[in-house]
Amino acid sequence: KKSSHITQGNRYIKQALTMSGLIVAHSKDPAFSSFYNRISQRGSKMKAIIACAHKILRIIYKLLSTKQTYQKEKAIGLKKQF
Repeated sequence: KKSSHITQGNRYIKQALTMSGLIVAHSKDPAFSSFYNRISQRGSKMKAIIACAHKILRIIYKLLSTKQTYQKEKAIGLKKQF
């Protein structure tokens, strides 16, 4: 079982990512809203929010490491790239 509790890391970054995960989960962006809905149907809403926050973190890392701009089409298929 996966937990929705984040154990390590900077508490300010964790809080910012969790709040942005909550906001983006309820947005109209299909990359995140469909992801949130799919995860929240399986379990708790908090796990889905943490999963969205983790997805945001992966996107930020990918953008910073490759020096590219954000593209919605690639965000939907981001999980396939890793």
